[in-house]
Amino acid sequence: MQTVLEIINKCAEYFGQKGVPNPKIDAQLLLASVLGCKRLELFLRFDQPLTEAQLSQFRALVKRREKREPLQHILGQVEFFGLKLKSDKRALVPRPETEELCEIVTTRMFADASASLDVLDLGTGSGAIAAALANFYKASKVLGVDKSDDALDLAKENLELCGLANATLAQSDWFSNVTGKFDIIVANPPYLSDAEVNSAQEEVKVYDPLTALRADDDGLADLRKILSSAKDYLKEGGKIICECGLGQPEILVREFAELYPQAIALNDSSKRLRFFATI
Repeated sequence: MQTVLEIINKCAEYFGQKGVPNPKIDAQLLLASVLGCKRLELFLRFDQPLTEAQLSQFRALVKRREKREPLQHILGQVEFFGLKLKSDKRALVPRPETEELCEIVTTRMFADASASLDVLDLGTGSGAIAAALANFYKASKVLGVDKSDDALDLAKENLELCGLANATLAQSDWFSNVTGKFDIIVANPPYLSDAEVNSAQEEVKVYDPLTALRADDDGLADLRKILSSAKDYLKEGGKIICECGLGQPEILVREFAELYPQAIALNDSSKRLRFFATI
């Protein structure tokens, strides 16, 4: 019978041959899922043999990952800003850059976790940002909007999973069904050009919803639409932050200098300008 260590090594080698990113970590995470343990616990179980039933279950997961189905879809969940969220084809897999957006909001915009704020999450998708901010600002009210019924269904499941009664959802094409004013507006809209979508990894261009990825005008159309209207929905002293594609924050800061004179372009952790923000 094959042991945990043997299976991990064989699978990592196989994934490497197939061009799967992070082959060893993916192999470990898939096996941990089968065994019902955390990835790090595998290191204490290297000599444990796998049953035929476990091997069969593992092979089925490997076949899915081999086809470049996102690991988060296979596992059915993703960790985001300290929360465990459901992840599937109904919405984009939450990205590390989007966690950085939440970090900017909670450390540089409104660092007081006890603040009572009105927060709007435009294009909420899986509900990741809405859930993260509702969890951080527990005395606040968070509204997540999206035009996709599928995305809203997933977001609803995630808010319920996290027990976040201070977050609500509504169907809206950006501001079309939004009323009131907000202390914070956050948005992670589609911002990829057609060329960027075509050159993206299979996990993105095959499994993520295309409408959540690409936008006209070299990826800038939705960002421009949001920023053209957002000022009317901000309270006095309110702030906005948008996740953008590479090269876009500088363009938007210049274009919207009159509406948002305090706007700046902020780096992500890889030192690339990623965010349009009023700090």
